[in-house]
Amino acid sequence: MAKINDLGRKVALGLYELSSHAKTEMQADDFSIEDVRQGIYSGRIVERQRDPLTSTKYCVSGKATDGRRIGIVCRITELGYLRIITVFEE
Repeated sequence: MAKINDLGRKVALGLYELSSHAKTEMQADDFSIEDVRQGIYSGRIVERQRDPLTSTKYCVSGKATDGRRIGIVCRITELGYLRIITVFEE
């Protein structure tokens, strides 16, 4: 089970990818990739969702670069990448 530092390390190393849904939601809420990165760096895991079909999903709550609260749902893929599933303003 990953910790917030593990997620941040993957982001820092560029080992992350955005789903098309995450990109759409980022645009709708006017968040940039830097907001997502900062949200993970400043955030904490508020919920872990076990998924028998994939891997554990992590719900992260953090702050965007402009101070807004940002929610990020992500998981670690079989190849070790952090997959950002969705992003939303809290």
